[in-house]
Amino acid sequence: MKKGSWLLLVIIALTWSSSCLPPPPALTPPPFPLESLPPALTATLSLQERLVTEEAWNELRRGNLKAAETSLAKLRQPGASFYLITGFIQLTRMENAAAKESFEKVLADFPRLSLAYAGLAQACLNLGDKDRAFTALRELLKEEPENNRARELFNELKDSRTNELREAAREAIKQGNLTAAKEALLQGLHYSPEAPDLHLSLAQVYRQEKNLPAALTHLKAAVDLAPRQRDLLRQYAETLLEAEQYSRSLDAFERLLELNPGDKEVQARLAALKDKLGIVELPSQYETIPRLESVSREDLAALIAVKFKNFLPPQGGTPPIIVDIATSWASRFIIQTASLGFLEVYSDHTFRPKNIITRAEMAETLARMLRYFRERGKKLIPQIPSEKIVVPDVTPEHAYYASIIEAISYQLMELSAEKLFKPDSPVSGLEAVRTMDVFLSLIR
Repeated sequence: MKKGSWLLLVIIALTWSSSCLPPPPALTPPPFPLESLPPALTATLSLQERLVTEEAWNELRRGNLKAAETSLAKLRQPGASFYLITGFIQLTRMENAAAKESFEKVLADFPRLSLAYAGLAQACLNLGDKDRAFTALRELLKEEPENNRARELFNELKDSRTNELREAAREAIKQGNLTAAKEALLQGLHYSPEAPDLHLSLAQVYRQEKNLPAALTHLKAAVDLAPRQRDLLRQYAETLLEAEQYSRSLDAFERLLELNPGDKEVQARLAALKDKLGIVELPSQYETIPRLESVSREDLAALIAVKFKNFLPPQGGTPPIIVDIATSWASRFIIQTASLGFLEVYSDHTFRPKNIITRAEMAETLARMLRYFRERGKKLIPQIPSEKIVVPDVTPEHAYYASIIEAISYQLMELSAEKLFKPDSPVSGLEAVRTMDVFLSLIR
């Protein structure tokens, strides 16, 4: 079957579905071009069954519906070919409910058959079932992504339905019906998950319901989709603050200030947050960490001490003897994190604050932190069983192998697109910040 052979079929269906007029009567021959049967349907048929099936298909193509049915009656047992041809006969006669059922039977056996999805899409559109038609068109496009007309029809239906649901949500919100609004918005996101306004509206509904975790999920999705929309980012920052996620709120407000450096209100918010987190006097070097191409040991010590301030004692254990941090801007953070055993002090009593952190060393630090919090009663659950993790570029003999596996199992670190860990690569500032934020979400 040539791709695109079903297009007139869906065009007519979409026209019928969007019109207030009743559908036109069935035409003979069928108002859609049908070419050869898909080989997948006939490959397992016997020679006799194949001849009968092709005879029925050819009669259908000529518009001889009764003759097609007579041919189908010769088949001993109905199969996918039988239901495909029957579905198009029913579709031509506008027996849409029956046609829908026939095409669904075909797809139960051949879930990737684009022709069956095309027929199903029209039947559902004729029945007014836009949701099922949308799903059928989406599945069809998975098989024929280059089918531009199919994509155009899909987008028309998607835009139309999204706008309907957007308006339904607005009306429900006006009437104070949050349940109906939520249902419409969630359905709208089924059609247009990339629409930031739908995520924002849903977040606002969840905020009214005092469901801050759900609100933050959709606010984050909206911000990811439109990272430079200041009003959106402000709502995200404010909601994080309301949820007492101070560190993430600080990061969001800092991004907001980058977009508008002269915003006095945001500056005031940042000052209050830094004061609350005890970082009002942080050196300027801390502010540059997210922008670093690679973080050093002193950067990482500061990041841990600041991010985990509410979960760590002001002073660690017995302060270690360190001889090379007197001039480091992060000396007090180094002492704290080294006292807790998060970062190693070498046998010669040096910390080597300027040394760049590798991914293997980051994994070792994370493993030490995991152990620290588990010992203090935090229930930390791995996301991936360690025995299922395969790291091609790190052997069990590697000094940090166990730590690397543990960091991956808790989803604190990930493999690259090439499925490599790259243990000797440096850790960027942005990666370090995000890793610590993920860790924070585990222990909260």
